[in-house]
Amino acid sequence: MNSGAPHLSRAIVVAAVLAAVVLWTPPAFAAALVVIAVLLLAGIATVEEPRPEVDADEPTEPAAIEFAHLIEPLAEGVLLLDERRAVVAVNAAAARILGRPTDAMLGSSLIVALRDHDLAEIVRAATGTPTPVHVSSSAHDVVATASAVEAGPVRTLLVLEDVTELARARRARADLVANMSHELRTPVAAARAIAETLQAGVDEPEAAARFHDRLVDEIGRLGAMVDRLLRLSRLESGSESMAVEALRPADLLRTAAERIEPLVEARGAHIEWACEEDLPPVAGDRARVLEVLSNLLDNAAKFAPQGSAVGAWAEREADGMVRFEVRDAGPGILPAERTRIFERFYTGDRSRGSGGGTGLGLAIARHIIGRLGGRIWVADRSPGTTICFTLPIVATEAGSDDEPDASTIPDEAAGEA
Repeated sequence: MNSGAPHLSRAIVVAAVLAAVVLWTPPAFAAALVVIAVLLLAGIATVEEPRPEVDADEPTEPAAIEFAHLIEPLAEGVLLLDERRAVVAVNAAAARILGRPTDAMLGSSLIVALRDHDLAEIVRAATGTPTPVHVSSSAHDVVATASAVEAGPVRTLLVLEDVTELARARRARADLVANMSHELRTPVAAARAIAETLQAGVDEPEAAARFHDRLVDEIGRLGAMVDRLLRLSRLESGSESMAVEALRPADLLRTAAERIEPLVEARGAHIEWACEEDLPPVAGDRARVLEVLSNLLDNAAKFAPQGSAVGAWAEREADGMVRFEVRDAGPGILPAERTRIFERFYTGDRSRGSGGGTGLGLAIARHIIGRLGGRIWVADRSPGTTICFTLPIVATEAGSDDEPDASTIPDEAAGEA
């Protein structure tokens, strides 16, 4: 029997009834009846039209494309899986978080796509509970949520929220509290012991004066630590303003060397610096660049052997920067510590900055140079240690070698991250 016969018969009946009704109704209602009849005919065609069978295990390509378009703009990583837990669709955020190309995951099984046992277990459970996971393959920290759904071929929805930066900030805060506790314990304990001694009474005036001086020193050390922490906080938040101007590299090296030379000579070393006088000016805040140079020279002098030289140089780079170097002949820095020495309160020997050994000098230097549009690092050289930093060159006006073009000097936000 022809499968289209019932469909055709019902359409003929509806058309006949419509014709009879139209003949016996006023014209005002005839148009409305025609519209209704057309809708009825369309409904019959839609309901009665036989549909091709679809294999539930194999998602159709149009469905996968539609799902991919829906999830692609999302900031969270999203994976859609079918009842066999094969990937139906995945967005770029998920590919970034998992550290895998999108094409390599589409159509793959759960284990092949994720390559992470913890994530696979979350998907299998599909409880809808947010669960923190560290993705070892990409070193990302995520909050993973797998939920059971029914949307076409999709049976499981996996959402990955990238919390790597948040986790790093929490670890940094915990490290800061731990380091602060460690650093403050010694001066606080010393100040308390001295104060208790003075409170109990010291008979000899000379001894009492020494105790008073030591107490003042310990309190000054605490004050310096608090002040530098506040400065570091302002630099990190961008709230500390900088008066950026054109600076001559030779003048910066000369001034910093003159400032630190007495301390270096007191430690049995001496400063050697060199710089071409015709190096182009750099953009920076004079007081803060001198602070960085002085801190690096002071650090170098602490580790320079007796009778050795602490060197300082500046030369032009090919990328529109001027590179400054401070070098000593000391024991050097282990490769594993060369990035960590710029962390606040890092316990490595070379992490100690100027200003009473607060351990914040290099952390402050890193933020100052970063805000000025440069970078600071430890060079891979031996023997000794070489710390380098760069500052951007200020272009000069056409026809003038002395006057910088103000429009090329970055404002204080130029180095903001």
